[in-house]
Amino acid sequence: MSSSPSRCRLARRSLISSHLIFYHLARHFTSSARVISKIYRFVNVYSSKSNFVAARRRAFANKIDVNLSAAHRIVPSHHGAPTPARAMLCVRLLTFLVGIALVGAARASAGDNQVCATPSTPSGTDFFPAAARLSPANLTSGSASAFVDGGEGFNVTYAATFKVVRTKPLPNVPAMTYVLYQCGTTQPTQDVDGTAFPADARFFTVPVQRVATGLTVGFGYLEQLGLRDKLKLIDPAYVHAPCVQKAEEDGTLAASHVIYDWVTNTFNYTLWHNSISTNNVEMVITDEWDSGFSNSSKDVLFTPSHTKLGMLERLSMIKFISLFFNKETQASAYYSDQFERWNYMAGQIAAAQARGGIPSGYKCAWVNAGFGTYKITWDDYKRDICTAAGLRTHIPSGATQSAGSFTYPTKEAFLADMANAPVVIDESYFTTPSTGATKTAVIANLAFNEAPGLPSLSPSTGMILRLDKHVSDGNPLYSHSTFTATETLTWYEDSYVHPAMVVQDLVRLSWLNGIAGVTALQEGCPRFFRDVNSNDAVVKTTANECTLWDNARVNGLCLAQLSSQRVAVAALLAASPAARIGANLVTVTFVAIATMILV
Repeated sequence: MSSSPSRCRLARRSLISSHLIFYHLARHFTSSARVISKIYRFVNVYSSKSNFVAARRRAFANKIDVNLSAAHRIVPSHHGAPTPARAMLCVRLLTFLVGIALVGAARASAGDNQVCATPSTPSGTDFFPAAARLSPANLTSGSASAFVDGGEGFNVTYAATFKVVRTKPLPNVPAMTYVLYQCGTTQPTQDVDGTAFPADARFFTVPVQRVATGLTVGFGYLEQLGLRDKLKLIDPAYVHAPCVQKAEEDGTLAASHVIYDWVTNTFNYTLWHNSISTNNVEMVITDEWDSGFSNSSKDVLFTPSHTKLGMLERLSMIKFISLFFNKETQASAYYSDQFERWNYMAGQIAAAQARGGIPSGYKCAWVNAGFGTYKITWDDYKRDICTAAGLRTHIPSGATQSAGSFTYPTKEAFLADMANAPVVIDESYFTTPSTGATKTAVIANLAFNEAPGLPSLSPSTGMILRLDKHVSDGNPLYSHSTFTATETLTWYEDSYVHPAMVVQDLVRLSWLNGIAGVTALQEGCPRFFRDVNSNDAVVKTTANECTLWDNARVNGLCLAQLSSQRVAVAALLAASPAARIGANLVTVTFVAIATMILV
């Protein structure tokens, strides 16, 4: 008989604990309050009639806190108290029903951030839960923390209905603050931590729907995220992307430009700014030079081309731009994929060099010549590319390494230094590369014809590369008395978002040219480097190839090509058997094919 009161007390304590847990969970998931309230009332039919339970009911109804220490002072009423068996049944039933309700509440609390909030959206909806946030580093799962460091370029802090993006200062680029709040919600007046926003903070409703840009650098990022339809206004003078070309030529994408006054050497933005207004643009992608800017709070400073950003840091800017469209999940997944592919190839090359399968120490030089001036540059991303491909970036002995560039005092000094660089990557400007950048013209522009012994001139000792393998046709629909279009390079659009293709392209030409499974060119995929010595032809891309390029992107054909090529690369560079690696590379490539460089 003595065990019965004990079981009663245990049951009552379990009920009290269940009510406490239930109350606080219910407060946390207020969006399902009505559902939970019904469950709560239903369960109370079987619960104790104690003062504590009554107090808890009132507390829940009035959404006020009750001193939890009251639980230790409760003396339950003996009238209507449940039997221990019924009480324990209630506990189990309560746990089951509350679990169901909370699952529903959790689902309801995470809103679809591709859809604007409406008056019927439950209060407390979280549009940016962990699963919808950026992933830290090269991970693919959303950040559990509300703060995410985006690396060299930016960071972001999330709240339920908005996110605060802060860019990091770079040389000649100020730090900026962008407050992005879900469309249909109220513009926030305080930062996540309750402090005031900076006076120059710029506010955008997201996802942004209408974008303008006078740059081409943003096209690769937007297309990779499936956001080409958000483009509403462009300057078509330097567009390579065939589907952007097509949209402009079809008249479905507005075009305009900034007029340059050659008499006063100034820019006239009137035409461009009027077009921004006419097309109801919400966001203008510009850069540190104010290229195509609106001179308003619509401007977003987008700086992936900054010289102090490495290749993977340039790639990480896909995460930055994704924030304005709530596309963090897609951006994180793509970044992770490219990160792995880049490091895989770099690792394979480094391992082969460590075993002696590929020679080490050969230098690459990024040069530019024009109007009698000869210059060499070694921006961070250029050094990354050469290093990943197993080459060393050449920096002249008299140059300051931190400067990032060096202009030679004379042509003779330039030619003398080029004797140290077997691989020359020529960035010199040609208006129409498809017809103008011939082997003869490139060599003459560099004055290499005056130094026939340079290692880069012979396929057996080096090579001259250019970045114009794919160019546009330079023939948009748009016309204006002050407008001139030229052939432009896919390098300035796609190299930022396809670092794995960039390094594989250079590896192919440097070490694996002619090897089966490596040289095949997948149609619709960008190729960047062109071997001048072998008269490698420029490929002109037009609007007619939109379907071809879009199919390759949407169906992952370019990534599939990288995956198939890495099989061939792994067969040549694999760790086992080590003795066979050198034979493959040296005997098969250098002797049988006799077209490889860097022997």
